[in-house]
Amino acid sequence: MDLVQGLADKVGVQIPDTKTLSLLATLACVALTVPLAIMFHFSARPRIQRIKIYHERVLILGASTEKGVGEALALQYARRGCRDLILVGRNMQGLAAVKKRCIEQAAQGEEYDMSDEAPGDEAKLKHESRIHCIAADCSKAEDVDRLRKQVSAKFKGLDTLHICFGVSALLPLLGVAGVDPVRSKDSTKVYPDKSGLEAVQQAVASASNVNVAGTAVVLAAFLPMLQTTSSLPAVVLMSSAAALFATPTRSVYAATKSAQLSLFRSVAIELQAHAEVKPADSGKRRSRVRFLSICPGTIATSFRHSAVDLDHSKGDMPQDLAWVKGEKMLTPEGVAEKTIFAVDRYNEGIITLPPFYAFATWIDKIYPSFIAREARKKYAY
Repeated sequence: MDLVQGLADKVGVQIPDTKTLSLLATLACVALTVPLAIMFHFSARPRIQRIKIYHERVLILGASTEKGVGEALALQYARRGCRDLILVGRNMQGLAAVKKRCIEQAAQGEEYDMSDEAPGDEAKLKHESRIHCIAADCSKAEDVDRLRKQVSAKFKGLDTLHICFGVSALLPLLGVAGVDPVRSKDSTKVYPDKSGLEAVQQAVASASNVNVAGTAVVLAAFLPMLQTTSSLPAVVLMSSAAALFATPTRSVYAATKSAQLSLFRSVAIELQAHAEVKPADSGKRRSRVRFLSICPGTIATSFRHSAVDLDHSKGDMPQDLAWVKGEKMLTPEGVAEKTIFAVDRYNEGIITLPPFYAFATWIDKIYPSFIAREARKKYAY
């Protein structure tokens, strides 16, 4: 210390006393530690510490569409090595193709194969036997009942449920009825005829049957299983930004997605009460299920081809204005990655993608005409 003091005197620098140096060192440590702590907090995945990745049982409903969000979720879960990955869709051929790609991804993952805590080599399951395909139409109660029985019998429960199935609708309401003055080829027709009204009724019924009724049936079937077989159950609804905003040319779709989201949120409140019910003497308290809704904007998928208000027999194909205008769209992989991360972090409620949509919902409450104007511009209506 004397040597340092001597050198400091020669160069004319005054060294602070010991207390000052200690204070400066403490402040420096705090300045370095706080950012690291914040980074750790926002990157941590606490759920996987409680439910190990190689023990997680994941069910994805709506996984058969190529390059869809369901497939993207399946590929990422397969790569990270969940114990049982159950893929469900109406198209068995599509499911088989997704399973093949999942096996390729699983072979590249390390979590399951390299973990010291996972079962020993002899007990480990091959990738092919950890990924399962079940064909089912989730809008049909009999299919959902069969699916629930299969999952219960083979996997003894469930930890994570993703609801990704759904159908779209792309026409304005009067466009479905055949009298839309903006886009109709026959601008002289003012009132819809009987067939036009029946078309409206059919479109709303078809979209509601899948998006609303199908979701209700699935929740009724699998929520008790999640409550009673998992310590930290989670259910995720792949919703849409259309559920949050009034959207021209998407009136039927937005209505059914809004109803679906409202159903999902209301059931979430109901299940809070279930977790508080005291069990019988020999019973076990039901686990609290975490409900998460993902509300993305336009995703680069073929989802619009499922539109219930188009006549596919005539070769009607949806005009995707996002592609036409060169709009920057979300990717299925990006949505899937953010969804899984949110589940791992115990997130609940609604997550909008892109995030600024959450701010737009507040603007919609304060200045709805602005949002309406932007929506018309977005959908060129």
